Amino acid sequence: MRPDYLELEKFEEGNPVNKERDKFNRRNEVLLYHDDPIGVLFIGDSITAYWDLDSYFTMKNNKRIINRGISNDRTMYLKRRFYADALQLKPDFIILSIGVNNTKDLDQKLSQETSDQLFLQITQDIKDMVNDALSHHIPIAVTSVTSTNRPHLKSFTLRADTIKRINEELKTFAAYTGIPYIDYYKAMTLTDKTDYLNPELSDDGLHPHVLGYDIMAKAVVDTLTEVPIQLRH
Repeated sequence: MRPDYLELEKFEEGNPVNKERDKFNRRNEVLLYHDDPIGVLFIGDSITAYWDLDSYFTMKNNKRIINRGISNDRTMYLKRRFYADALQLKPDFIILSIGVNNTKDLDQKLSQETSDQLFLQITQDIKDMVNDALSHHIPIAVTSVTSTNRPHLKSFTLRADTIKRINEELKTFAAYTGIPYIDYYKAMTLTDKTDYLNPELSDDGLHPHVLGYDIMAKAVVDTLTEVPIQLRH
């Protein structure tokens, strides 16, 4: 008998997360059908989606590591799929990493008002997902929003300031809630009046390549000392 599970419908036409919906529904059903034990579930946007987790991590208890990242995802979309792609799978631990794509709104409307709205939206959506996980008795960590290095965009400086504010709030929230905060930002960011992603870690000023993922993987393991996840190499 097939499992009773949430098969999430696609969102409104044109929503960027729709492209993975059918695949994730099928994979979620298989995991639940086989009662596959999941050690850690990573969920987020393209920075998560592009990460070949199996090349970096293994679980000491041999449980599964699952990737539920979708490129171009934003906090409000992830919040809508959080139960289907994370909570119903009942992982031992969730790593939530989301927010940078929301800041694309600054390219359309460059203002402090937009920055303030993004700050509130991103931080509140992440807090809501954390609280949902904890209410389901699933431990969770939040990560920093990673910096960018696209100075050709008019929004570059305000985006950097917005991301820095968001990370300060997430770090404070994590400490208050008693959950781990995985700080990719500190290890990957340089500063020259404005904070920016180290150009040696990314080809496009947004997505990390292997050297960036090396740093992120180390941050995960160094932070989650009570989670049985380890580096493969």
